Amino acid sequence: MTDSALGHAVNRRAALRLGVGLGAGTFLAGCGVQTGGGDGEGGSAYPQRSVELIVPFAPGGSTDLIARTLGKAIEKPLGHSMVIVNRDGAAAAVGTKEVAAAQGDGYTIGFPPSSLFTLTPQLVRNADTVSLDDLGVVIGLTVENIVLVAHKDSPFKTLDDVIALKNSGRRITYGHSGVGTGAYFAQTAFYKLAGINATDVPFGGGGPAVTAVLGKQVDIGASQPAESMRLVESGELRWLGVFSQQRSPSLPDLPTAKEKGFDLTVDQARFIAGPKSISADAVTALQKAFREAVKDPEYEAFLKKNFIDQFEVEGSEVASKIKGDFDRYKLLIDRFGLQPK
Repeated sequence: MTDSALGHAVNRRAALRLGVGLGAGTFLAGCGVQTGGGDGEGGSAYPQRSVELIVPFAPGGSTDLIARTLGKAIEKPLGHSMVIVNRDGAAAAVGTKEVAAAQGDGYTIGFPPSSLFTLTPQLVRNADTVSLDDLGVVIGLTVENIVLVAHKDSPFKTLDDVIALKNSGRRITYGHSGVGTGAYFAQTAFYKLAGINATDVPFGGGGPAVTAVLGKQVDIGASQPAESMRLVESGELRWLGVFSQQRSPSLPDLPTAKEKGFDLTVDQARFIAGPKSISADAVTALQKAFREAVKDPEYEAFLKKNFIDQFEVEGSEVASKIKGDFDRYKLLIDRFGLQPK
Protein backbone atom coordinates (compact mmCIF):
# COMPACT_ATOMS: atom_id res chain seq x y z
CA MET A 1 0.00 0.00 0.00
CA THR A 2 1.16 3.50 -0.75
CA ASP A 3 -1.14 5.13 1.78
CA SER A 4 1.18 5.90 4.67
CA ALA A 5 -1.81 6.48 6.95
CA LEU A 6 -2.61 2.79 6.82
CA GLY A 7 0.42 1.83 8.88
CA HIS A 8 0.06 4.23 11.82
CA ALA A 9 3.14 3.74 13.95
CA VAL A 10 1.43 3.17 17.25
CA ASN A 11 3.23 1.29 19.97
CA ARG A 12 1.56 -1.24 22.20
CA ARG A 13 1.21 1.17 25.09
CA ALA A 14 -1.00 3.30 22.84
CA ALA A 15 -3.53 0.49 22.94
CA LEU A 16 -4.92 1.72 26.27
CA ARG A 17 -8.66 2.12 26.13
CA LEU A 18 -9.46 5.32 24.23
CA GLY A 19 -12.79 6.18 22.67
CA VAL A 20 -13.51 2.97 20.78
CA GLY A 21 -12.32 0.73 23.59
CA LEU A 22 -8.91 -0.16 22.24
CA GLY A 23 -7.57 -1.78 25.38
CA ALA A 24 -4.33 -3.66 25.76
CA GLY A 25 -6.33 -6.81 25.17
CA THR A 26 -6.89 -5.64 21.60
CA PHE A 27 -3.25 -6.23 20.79
CA LEU A 28 -3.20 -9.58 22.53
CA ALA A 29 -6.36 -10.49 20.65
CA GLY A 30 -5.32 -8.40 17.66
CA CYS A 31 -4.02 -11.48 15.95
CA GLY A 32 -6.56 -13.68 17.69
CA VAL A 33 -3.99 -14.73 20.25
CA GLN A 34 -5.28 -17.12 22.88
CA THR A 35 -2.98 -19.47 24.69
CA GLY A 36 -3.59 -23.18 24.55
CA GLY A 37 -3.87 -25.93 21.99
CA GLY A 38 -6.76 -27.33 19.91
CA ASP A 39 -9.58 -25.55 18.23
CA GLY A 40 -12.57 -27.04 20.01
CA GLU A 41 -12.94 -29.90 17.55
CA GLY A 42 -11.50 -32.53 19.81
CA GLY A 43 -7.98 -31.10 19.51
CA SER A 44 -7.75 -31.98 15.78
CA ALA A 45 -6.17 -29.62 13.28
CA TYR A 46 -8.25 -26.65 12.20
CA PRO A 47 -10.34 -26.57 10.09
CA GLN A 48 -12.31 -29.79 9.99
CA ARG A 49 -15.36 -28.33 8.25
CA SER A 50 -16.64 -25.25 6.45
CA VAL A 51 -16.15 -21.80 7.98
CA GLU A 52 -18.97 -19.27 8.21
CA LEU A 53 -18.07 -15.70 7.24
CA ILE A 54 -20.63 -13.17 8.46
CA VAL A 55 -20.95 -10.12 6.22
CA PRO A 56 -22.64 -7.37 8.30
CA PHE A 57 -24.38 -5.84 5.29
CA ALA A 58 -27.08 -6.81 2.82
CA PRO A 59 -26.13 -8.72 -0.36
CA GLY A 60 -24.84 -6.73 -3.32
CA GLY A 61 -22.69 -4.08 -1.63
CA SER A 62 -18.92 -3.76 -1.73
CA THR A 63 -18.34 -5.78 1.43
CA ASP A 64 -20.57 -8.60 0.22
CA LEU A 65 -19.00 -8.73 -3.24
CA ILE A 66 -15.47 -8.75 -1.83
CA ALA A 67 -16.39 -11.55 0.57
CA ARG A 68 -17.99 -13.71 -2.12
CA THR A 69 -15.10 -13.29 -4.52
CA LEU A 70 -12.58 -14.07 -1.80
CA GLY A 71 -14.73 -16.92 -0.51
CA LYS A 72 -14.19 -18.79 -3.75
CA ALA A 73 -10.48 -18.12 -3.76
CA ILE A 74 -9.93 -19.35 -0.22
CA GLU A 75 -11.50 -22.81 -0.58
CA LYS A 76 -8.32 -24.46 -1.86
CA PRO A 77 -5.84 -23.01 0.67
CA LEU A 78 -8.31 -23.45 3.53
CA GLY A 79 -9.22 -26.99 2.51
CA HIS A 80 -12.92 -26.37 3.13
CA SER A 81 -15.63 -24.06 1.87
CA MET A 82 -16.31 -20.61 3.29
CA VAL A 83 -20.04 -19.95 3.62
CA ILE A 84 -21.05 -16.29 3.26
CA VAL A 85 -23.89 -15.25 5.59
CA ASN A 86 -25.43 -11.76 5.43
CA ARG A 87 -26.51 -10.17 8.72
CA ASP A 88 -27.21 -6.53 7.97
CA GLY A 89 -28.44 -3.89 10.39
CA ALA A 90 -27.33 -0.97 12.58
CA ALA A 91 -24.47 0.09 10.27
CA ALA A 92 -22.78 -3.33 10.56
CA ALA A 93 -23.27 -3.67 14.34
CA VAL A 94 -25.82 -6.51 14.15
CA GLY A 95 -23.60 -8.92 12.24
CA THR A 96 -20.45 -7.90 14.07
CA LYS A 97 -22.08 -8.49 17.45
CA GLU A 98 -22.98 -11.99 16.30
CA VAL A 99 -19.31 -12.61 15.53
CA ALA A 100 -18.27 -11.26 18.94
CA ALA A 101 -20.68 -13.68 20.65
CA ALA A 102 -19.57 -16.74 18.65
CA GLN A 103 -17.55 -19.68 19.93
CA GLY A 104 -13.79 -19.24 19.75
CA ASP A 105 -13.27 -22.31 17.58
CA GLY A 106 -12.82 -20.24 14.42
CA TYR A 107 -15.85 -21.56 12.55
CA THR A 108 -17.70 -18.24 12.75
CA ILE A 109 -15.77 -15.16 11.68
CA GLY A 110 -16.77 -11.76 10.34
CA PHE A 111 -15.85 -9.03 7.87
CA PRO A 112 -16.51 -5.70 9.63
CA PRO A 113 -15.78 -2.18 8.31
CA SER A 114 -13.54 0.28 10.11
CA SER A 115 -16.25 2.96 10.19
CA LEU A 116 -18.16 0.93 12.78
CA PHE A 117 -15.35 1.68 15.22
CA THR A 118 -14.09 5.07 14.00
CA LEU A 119 -17.09 7.17 12.92
CA THR A 120 -20.35 5.56 14.01
CA PRO A 121 -19.73 5.90 17.77
CA GLN A 122 -18.77 9.56 17.35
CA LEU A 123 -21.45 10.73 14.93
CA VAL A 124 -24.53 8.58 15.48
CA ARG A 125 -26.72 9.32 18.50
CA ASN A 126 -27.41 6.22 20.61
CA ALA A 127 -25.38 4.17 18.16
CA ASP A 128 -25.52 0.39 18.51
CA THR A 129 -21.78 -0.13 18.37
CA VAL A 130 -19.27 -2.87 19.05
CA SER A 131 -15.94 -2.47 20.82
CA LEU A 132 -12.87 -3.73 19.02
CA ASP A 133 -11.93 -5.28 22.37
CA ASP A 134 -14.72 -7.79 21.81
CA LEU A 135 -13.06 -9.13 18.67
CA GLY A 136 -9.91 -10.99 17.77
CA VAL A 137 -8.62 -9.35 14.60
CA VAL A 138 -7.18 -11.94 12.21
CA ILE A 139 -5.94 -9.99 9.18
CA GLY A 140 -6.60 -6.82 7.20
CA LEU A 141 -7.86 -7.28 3.66
CA THR A 142 -9.01 -4.18 1.77
CA VAL A 143 -9.34 -0.42 1.90
CA GLU A 144 -11.68 1.70 -0.21
CA ASN A 145 -11.26 5.40 -0.73
CA ILE A 146 -13.94 8.08 -0.71
CA VAL A 147 -14.28 10.09 -3.93
CA LEU A 148 -16.06 13.38 -4.56
CA VAL A 149 -18.50 13.04 -7.45
CA ALA A 150 -20.45 15.53 -9.57
CA HIS A 151 -22.88 15.44 -12.50
CA LYS A 152 -21.45 15.84 -16.00
CA ASP A 153 -23.38 19.10 -16.37
CA SER A 154 -22.21 20.45 -13.04
CA PRO A 155 -20.12 23.64 -12.98
CA PHE A 156 -17.69 21.63 -10.85
CA LYS A 157 -15.28 20.17 -13.38
CA THR A 158 -12.35 19.82 -11.00
CA LEU A 159 -11.64 19.83 -7.28
CA ASP A 160 -10.31 23.37 -7.69
CA ASP A 161 -13.74 24.48 -8.88
CA VAL A 162 -15.24 23.33 -5.60
CA ILE A 163 -12.50 24.95 -3.53
CA ALA A 164 -13.12 28.22 -5.39
CA LEU A 165 -16.49 28.48 -3.63
CA LYS A 166 -14.71 29.66 -0.48
CA ASN A 167 -16.30 32.84 0.84
CA SER A 168 -18.45 33.09 -2.29
CA GLY A 169 -21.66 33.11 -0.29
CA ARG A 170 -23.11 30.39 -2.50
CA ARG A 171 -24.71 27.49 -0.66
CA ILE A 172 -24.47 23.99 -2.08
CA THR A 173 -26.10 20.72 -1.09
CA TYR A 174 -24.22 17.47 -0.81
CA GLY A 175 -25.52 13.91 -0.74
CA HIS A 176 -24.16 11.06 1.33
CA SER A 177 -24.94 7.52 2.46
CA GLY A 178 -25.88 8.43 6.03
CA VAL A 179 -24.54 10.08 9.16
CA GLY A 180 -21.67 8.05 10.55
CA THR A 181 -20.37 6.99 7.15
CA GLY A 182 -17.14 8.03 5.49
CA ALA A 183 -19.03 9.76 2.67
CA TYR A 184 -20.79 12.01 5.21
CA PHE A 185 -17.76 12.79 7.34
CA ALA A 186 -15.31 13.35 4.45
CA GLN A 187 -17.57 15.93 2.83
CA THR A 188 -18.68 17.63 6.03
CA ALA A 189 -15.10 18.08 7.22
CA PHE A 190 -13.86 19.11 3.78
CA TYR A 191 -16.44 21.85 3.26
CA LYS A 192 -15.81 23.23 6.73
CA LEU A 193 -12.04 23.20 6.22
CA ALA A 194 -12.51 24.89 2.83
CA GLY A 195 -14.88 27.54 4.17
CA ILE A 196 -17.73 26.46 1.91
CA ASN A 197 -21.39 26.96 2.83
CA ALA A 198 -22.83 23.47 2.39
CA THR A 199 -25.87 21.55 3.63
CA ASP A 200 -25.89 17.76 3.86
CA VAL A 201 -28.70 15.61 2.47
CA PRO A 202 -28.70 11.99 3.74
CA PHE A 203 -29.80 9.03 1.67
CA GLY A 204 -30.27 5.37 2.50
CA GLY A 205 -26.93 4.14 1.22
CA GLY A 206 -24.19 4.81 -1.28
CA GLY A 207 -26.30 3.78 -4.28
CA PRO A 208 -29.20 6.16 -3.55
CA ALA A 209 -26.74 8.98 -2.84
CA VAL A 210 -25.07 8.51 -6.22
CA THR A 211 -28.50 8.35 -7.89
CA ALA A 212 -29.33 11.68 -6.25
CA VAL A 213 -26.24 13.25 -7.86
CA LEU A 214 -27.26 11.73 -11.19
CA GLY A 215 -30.77 13.15 -10.82
CA LYS A 216 -29.41 16.58 -9.82
CA GLN A 217 -31.21 16.40 -6.49
CA VAL A 218 -27.98 17.58 -4.87
CA ASP A 219 -25.10 19.66 -6.19
CA ILE A 220 -22.39 17.18 -5.32
CA GLY A 221 -21.86 13.92 -3.50
CA ALA A 222 -19.34 11.35 -2.33
CA SER A 223 -19.12 7.60 -2.66
CA GLN A 224 -16.78 4.69 -2.68
CA PRO A 225 -15.43 4.35 -6.25
CA ALA A 226 -17.21 1.06 -6.97
CA GLU A 227 -20.57 2.69 -6.22
CA SER A 228 -20.21 5.34 -8.92
CA MET A 229 -17.67 3.94 -11.38
CA ARG A 230 -20.19 2.75 -14.01
CA LEU A 231 -21.77 6.19 -14.23
CA VAL A 232 -18.33 7.78 -14.41
CA GLU A 233 -17.27 5.36 -17.14
CA SER A 234 -20.45 6.15 -19.09
CA GLY A 235 -19.71 9.87 -18.82
CA GLU A 236 -22.81 10.76 -16.80
CA LEU A 237 -20.85 11.59 -13.64
CA ARG A 238 -17.27 12.67 -12.97
CA TRP A 239 -14.88 12.16 -10.08
CA LEU A 240 -13.30 15.35 -8.76
CA GLY A 241 -10.96 14.20 -6.01
CA VAL A 242 -10.20 11.55 -3.42
CA PHE A 243 -9.80 11.72 0.36
CA SER A 244 -6.71 9.52 0.60
CA GLN A 245 -3.35 10.28 2.21
CA GLN A 246 -1.59 9.91 -1.13
CA ARG A 247 -2.89 9.28 -4.63
CA SER A 248 -4.51 5.88 -4.66
CA PRO A 249 -2.78 3.12 -6.67
CA SER A 250 -6.17 2.37 -8.22
CA LEU A 251 -6.89 6.05 -8.99
CA PRO A 252 -3.46 7.52 -9.82
CA ASP A 253 -4.79 10.48 -11.84
CA LEU A 254 -7.25 11.70 -9.22
CA PRO A 255 -5.96 14.52 -6.98
CA THR A 256 -6.25 14.24 -3.22
CA ALA A 257 -7.77 16.84 -0.91
CA LYS A 258 -4.47 16.79 0.96
CA GLU A 259 -2.41 17.88 -2.03
CA LYS A 260 -4.79 20.82 -2.35
CA GLY A 261 -3.90 21.90 1.15
CA PHE A 262 -6.50 20.08 3.25
CA ASP A 263 -5.10 17.54 5.71
CA LEU A 264 -8.06 15.20 5.51
CA THR A 265 -7.86 11.44 4.99
CA VAL A 266 -11.00 9.31 5.16
CA ASP A 267 -11.30 5.74 3.94
CA GLN A 268 -13.03 2.45 4.67
CA ALA A 269 -10.87 -0.49 5.69
CA ARG A 270 -12.22 -4.01 6.05
CA PHE A 271 -10.74 -6.88 7.97
CA ILE A 272 -11.37 -10.43 9.12
CA ALA A 273 -12.14 -10.96 12.80
CA GLY A 274 -13.46 -13.60 15.15
CA PRO A 275 -14.59 -13.36 18.75
CA LYS A 276 -11.99 -12.29 21.27
CA SER A 277 -11.66 -15.93 22.34
CA ILE A 278 -10.71 -17.19 18.87
CA SER A 279 -7.97 -19.79 19.20
CA ALA A 280 -4.41 -19.21 18.09
CA ASP A 281 -4.59 -22.37 15.94
CA ALA A 282 -7.58 -20.99 14.03
CA VAL A 283 -5.96 -17.57 13.57
CA THR A 284 -2.74 -19.09 12.23
CA ALA A 285 -4.61 -21.29 9.74
CA LEU A 286 -6.89 -18.46 8.63
CA GLN A 287 -4.02 -16.04 8.14
CA LYS A 288 -2.16 -18.57 6.02
CA ALA A 289 -5.25 -19.32 3.92
CA PHE A 290 -6.15 -15.65 3.36
CA ARG A 291 -2.58 -14.79 2.37
CA GLU A 292 -2.83 -17.41 -0.36
CA ALA A 293 -6.37 -16.48 -1.39
CA VAL A 294 -5.54 -12.81 -2.04
CA LYS A 295 -3.08 -13.94 -4.71
CA ASP A 296 -5.90 -15.46 -6.74
CA PRO A 297 -6.01 -13.77 -10.20
CA GLU A 298 -9.81 -13.51 -10.17
CA TYR A 299 -9.76 -11.77 -6.79
CA GLU A 300 -6.98 -9.41 -7.84
CA ALA A 301 -8.88 -8.58 -11.04
CA PHE A 302 -12.03 -7.89 -9.01
CA LEU A 303 -10.20 -5.41 -6.76
CA LYS A 304 -8.64 -3.63 -9.72
CA LYS A 305 -11.93 -3.40 -11.59
CA ASN A 306 -13.67 -1.92 -8.55
CA PHE A 307 -10.85 0.47 -7.53
CA ILE A 308 -10.32 -1.31 -4.20
CA ASP A 309 -6.84 -1.27 -2.68
CA GLN A 310 -5.24 -4.17 -0.85
CA PHE A 311 -4.64 -3.92 2.89
CA GLU A 312 -3.20 -7.28 3.92
CA VAL A 313 -1.65 -6.48 7.29
CA GLU A 314 -1.39 -8.10 10.71
CA GLY A 315 -4.17 -7.74 13.25
CA SER A 316 -2.15 -5.34 15.38
CA GLU A 317 -1.75 -3.01 12.39
CA VAL A 318 -5.49 -3.05 11.83
CA ALA A 319 -6.03 -2.07 15.45
CA SER A 320 -3.44 0.69 15.12
CA LYS A 321 -5.12 2.09 12.03
CA ILE A 322 -8.52 2.11 13.69
CA LYS A 323 -7.18 3.87 16.78
CA GLY A 324 -5.33 6.40 14.63
CA ASP A 325 -8.36 7.08 12.45
CA PHE A 326 -10.62 7.48 15.49
CA ASP A 327 -8.25 10.03 17.03
CA ARG A 328 -7.81 11.99 13.79
CA TYR A 329 -11.54 12.12 13.15
CA LYS A 330 -12.21 13.14 16.74
CA LEU A 331 -9.96 16.16 16.40
CA LEU A 332 -12.02 17.44 13.47
CA ILE A 333 -15.34 16.48 15.03
CA ASP A 334 -14.43 18.46 18.14
CA ARG A 335 -12.97 21.33 16.13
CA PHE A 336 -16.15 21.85 14.14
CA GLY A 337 -18.54 20.98 16.96
CA LEU A 338 -20.18 18.18 14.99
CA GLN A 339 -22.92 16.69 17.11
CA PRO A 340 -24.25 13.12 16.90
CA LYS A 341 -27.47 12.84 14.88
